[in-house]
Amino acid sequence: MKKKKKEEEVDEGWLLPYSDMLTLLLALFIVLFAMAKVDDKKFQQIKTEFNSILSTRSGTGSDSIIGTKAVVKQEQGKTSSSEAHALAQEAKTQRQLETKQLEAVKQQLQADFTQANLQSDVTVTLQSDGIHITMNSNALFASGSADLTPEVQQSLEGLSPHLQVLSNNPVIIAGYTDNVPIRKNGRFASNWNLSAERAISVMNFFVSKKVFSENNVSIQAYGENKPKASNDTSDGRAQNRRVEVIIQRINN
Repeated sequence: MKKKKKEEEVDEGWLLPYSDMLTLLLALFIVLFAMAKVDDKKFQQIKTEFNSILSTRSGTGSDSIIGTKAVVKQEQGKTSSSEAHALAQEAKTQRQLETKQLEAVKQQLQADFTQANLQSDVTVTLQSDGIHITMNSNALFASGSADLTPEVQQSLEGLSPHLQVLSNNPVIIAGYTDNVPIRKNGRFASNWNLSAERAISVMNFFVSKKVFSENNVSIQAYGENKPKASNDTSDGRAQNRRVEVIIQRINN
């Protein structure tokens, strides 16, 4: 049984191309005819016929197969290119639809802030990475505090229905302060701590109201770093005390 199995197993690496096999057969016949001292005219006739067969086979054999492979590869290349183009078009369409949705939400938020008389303390912009809502800390918190006032909570709650449309989007809430040092023996050790607590306060509010999913929201705290305006004036410092809510795109 073992011997029969070995005979059935063929190492494909030793198989010769068809044209090479014909060449070997031709050489074998030439040797046999030479040994038999065949008539020279008949020998030349047989040799010519083998050459004709060999040239015909080689013309329709390996070259034909190679040509077929080239056509297949060319067709595969065309298919891959068309699929990539279709995917790119689909991604472009999805981004355009998302941009329209974000633009609609932005306009609605602007109307909501105007209705709440917060338009001078809040700006809403649509940027390349998503919607940016920048809120002046003076409108959200008392001086040196990280607790949202009841009036502010009521105003922010009015935004919930429009923000919930984007509840699946990643959200970043970032806190900033001016460069005025924190009072010693106060509640916060530094401006960093204050900016972090204010960002957490806004995050907790929106998560508790089911506006943002806790799985999609994160906070950032910059303290007095990355100022928006100069800290040399009171107006500049007021602009630097802020909380930014960034609702990021899903389709980048």
